[in-house]
Amino acid sequence: MIKIGVIGAGHIANRFSEAVQKSNSGGLLEAIASRDIKKAKEYQKKYGFNKAYGDYQSLYLDKDIDLIYVATPHAFHYEQMMEILDYGKHIICEKSFTLNALQAKEVFNKAKEKKLFVMEAMWTRFLPTIIKVNELIKVGIIGDVKYLTADFSIRAIVNKEHRLRNLSLGGGALLDLGIYPLTLAKMILGKSNNYSLEYELDEITGVDIRETIKLEYIDSYAILKSGFKEKLPEKAVVFGTNGKIVINEFYQATKAVFYDKDDSMIKIIHKPFEVNGFEYEIKSAIQSIEDGLIENSIMPHQETIEILELMDDLRNKMNLKYPKELILNKEK
Repeated sequence: MIKIGVIGAGHIANRFSEAVQKSNSGGLLEAIASRDIKKAKEYQKKYGFNKAYGDYQSLYLDKDIDLIYVATPHAFHYEQMMEILDYGKHIICEKSFTLNALQAKEVFNKAKEKKLFVMEAMWTRFLPTIIKVNELIKVGIIGDVKYLTADFSIRAIVNKEHRLRNLSLGGGALLDLGIYPLTLAKMILGKSNNYSLEYELDEITGVDIRETIKLEYIDSYAILKSGFKEKLPEKAVVFGTNGKIVINEFYQATKAVFYDKDDSMIKIIHKPFEVNGFEYEIKSAIQSIEDGLIENSIMPHQETIEILELMDDLRNKMNLKYPKELILNKEK
């Protein structure tokens, strides 16, 4: 049994903890750490953690812990993971893995040196429905893929200190929401080095509040939207020469509907979650650790790096930099 520690007691840590608690993942909730000990104790009571800490350092020092799940804001991931690796712990880190590709490369290199498992928690890649969709696309169920659309835009009215609007926390739509459409396009169409971009920045804080990205390939393209200014249907559609696939709420998909070129439905995939969807990435990560691997085949290091490199390029187009990445780069 892999004993798990969690740092950060926000919304996303709830879903991770619930998935470990209620699934047969091979993991045990050993300890929860928050800078607010009251929150940590609430988690301990709710999910059955054996221990609760009011600081992260105490959790790092806990010799019972094998694996640490990092559920803190983006801006802290790099420094926290580099420190965690010094304590000999495996890591699952929430997306966005780091603020930029350089930071990710340094984390992965250190993990390889120490022979420790590290994985970005991009849960969408592990969902049974998405995996099956990819399999069917590869065998030509809708012919050759010509283009896809994917939208993940929400309406979020938050103050300027909220993580979505706060540059110091790695805020903005791209790293929080846009990473999902980019990931889907990467899974289905592969890597693109050509793109166009439309975007809008927050007039007060400077973070990106919406973007439309067009990725171009040799004979196909993807149009991707994300943002927190307005709510759009959270849907992806994959168009092929012989039909299309519609995936509502693609980032947390349990269902996909297939149509032929005459728009007649030909197939439905429906794979409900065992718990909440996080269980699949957790099971896969734990299996990798038990197999003695330092990276996961579904979410390999290179995939994380290539998505971050693309997001780096997109942010450069927006002239959007995070204070934390500037400080870290200056220290180098």
